[in-house]
Amino acid sequence: MKIIINEYHLGLLRRVSMIEDLIDPMMDNTYDYLKGNDLVSPLEKGLYSAFESMVVMSLANKLANQTSLVGDEKVTLRNQLQRYITNEYYQKIRDYFYDRVGDTK
Repeated sequence: MKIIINEYHLGLLRRVSMIEDLIDPMMDNTYDYLKGNDLVSPLEKGLYSAFESMVVMSLANKLANQTSLVGDEKVTLRNQLQRYITNEYYQKIRDYFYDRVGDTK
């Protein structure tokens, strides 16, 4: 079986290592941002979807903005990155959040 990789896939594949490098600090920053000035209490469990969305959007936007793409091409790459991060890092993001709030899911 042949696997054909075109430019559509390469744009995403080139950024996988960047995602690996950036996701942990992005989760830390997002969690701290959502906590605001409350340095004692963990976040409420109900904030998981907001946390996940912010991590995915922030990371996808950061990576898309580092390119020279403009217009529809940039939006397409950003959307691909969002889907990829959501699908491939779902469990990592979920584990991080629930470990921080002190729950076993």
